[in-house]
Amino acid sequence: MKTLNKQSTQIMNKMVSMMEEGYIKIDNTGGSFMPVSVEQIFVNDNYRIFSVAHYYEQNGDLMADPEMCFLMDIKSSKYLPSYFKQDNIGVEQESIIMERGEIKAYKAKLQAEHAEFANMWLSNIKDQQNI
Repeated sequence: MKTLNKQSTQIMNKMVSMMEEGYIKIDNTGGSFMPVSVEQIFVNDNYRIFSVAHYYEQNGDLMADPEMCFLMDIKSSKYLPSYFKQDNIGVEQESIIMERGEIKAYKAKLQAEHAEFANMWLSNIKDQQNI
């Protein structure tokens, strides 16, 4: 499985370190760019899962633009991109399948695509939000 590159891992670690009570909304741009929300959505002895997302409101609903989930292997501290969602085009993709807190399967090509996109997106977030 593909992990985040070194720079993206540093960005994720920085955002995770900024969280209070498992959540943070980062908005350092005064409205120039969409804020980024980071939330821990799962933890067990082996993994932590974080959701990273830009949201906007449409007809009273929050829309992900996009949302990605990252599995952090607690032993290695490496992040595995595992999920992608883009509400405005109806895309939702799970590339790592978890059952009862353990990895049961993964879709190699899709997971590699998620990792490639995540590395670019996290670099953009770093630049946009001055992280």
